[in-house]
Amino acid sequence: MGKYRVAYATGSRADYGIVKKFLGLLDKDKDIEFSVLVTGSHLEDKFGHSVDIIRQDGFKIDLEIPLNIENDSNANVMHCMASALDCFGNYFENNKFDLLIILGDRYEMMAVAIAAAMQRIPILHLHGGEVTYGNYDEFIRHSITKMSQYHFTSTEVYRKRVIQLGEDPKRVFYLGALGAENCCKIDEEKVIEKVKELTAQKYWVVAFHPETLTAVKMEEQVREILTALQKNMDGMSVVFMGTNADTNSDIIRSSWLSYVNEHENAYYYENLNVDSFLYLVKNSMALIGNSSSGIIETPSLGRYTINIGDRQRGRVHGNSVIDVTCDSGMIGQAMKEIIGKNEEIINPYYVENTAENYYKKTKEILENGTSILKEFYDIF
Repeated sequence: MGKYRVAYATGSRADYGIVKKFLGLLDKDKDIEFSVLVTGSHLEDKFGHSVDIIRQDGFKIDLEIPLNIENDSNANVMHCMASALDCFGNYFENNKFDLLIILGDRYEMMAVAIAAAMQRIPILHLHGGEVTYGNYDEFIRHSITKMSQYHFTSTEVYRKRVIQLGEDPKRVFYLGALGAENCCKIDEEKVIEKVKELTAQKYWVVAFHPETLTAVKMEEQVREILTALQKNMDGMSVVFMGTNADTNSDIIRSSWLSYVNEHENAYYYENLNVDSFLYLVKNSMALIGNSSSGIIETPSLGRYTINIGDRQRGRVHGNSVIDVTCDSGMIGQAMKEIIGKNEEIINPYYVENTAENYYKKTKEILENGTSILKEFYDIF
């Protein structure tokens, strides 16, 4: 039995795959009793039941909270949040941890953070300080920051922003993005055969999610993207990735599936393990969409990103990210531009030995004794 009890809460593939190496280091430490708490889309068949990937990775799962996600309205999203808050609140009443680790800005993680904070469990927050003006993730992320006692940020700009939010600089650490480092350490033995077979051809990868704070219509955005692909693929293929469990994501999913059913050169994956996804993007023409992976991970793979719309607006990004509105002409122009591009790609999120540094700093926090107490840090 370890001296320290630590848990990682995860609600989707978006906040699991990128942290796997870091979690593995915690799990191997004999001083740490480590477990994973699972909820959200991980437990939904229509989102690929990605809890199976966590099991395959060998982590101990202490808790599974299904939310029966219906994401056709914000009211249903809030119902999921209420269910998560109730279930995690009851769980934390009887299960105490020295540290709970949460990544990012998902609505289900907001509920987990509230439950942990109310039950006086210290929180380590990953990827705080970032901004994404087109999504409700924006205010959720900053809210989780205020409920957390410790912070690992992915850039120095974000570290300063977390401090601006009133967090003590002694508890805010710029260590880089785990996902950016993962790209340099792909385990090809874990890449599924179907993905390896795909890389024999030229293809684009599409990873697109809803904008939940803007007034855009999903149907119109999907139509613009498909029009751009049809006009500019020039005999190449396209691989669609499953969308996040956000409001109106079903519109995107059904559109991709319909397109795949009608076109031989189109493929769809609801979920891939992290090595398969990174390998897929590394061997593609580029990533098209509005996923954070296009900003944080894709540059480390030596590939360009066509970043569509406002979902990621505000994030720091390097020279490989081309920002466009959701217009078929602009998307198509970017596709043509990428084919002729050949320049050194810089990733502002990459820091050497990120996973190891995350682990060492977490162990240091535990050894120094975690606490829920903190004061607002004024910068004036």
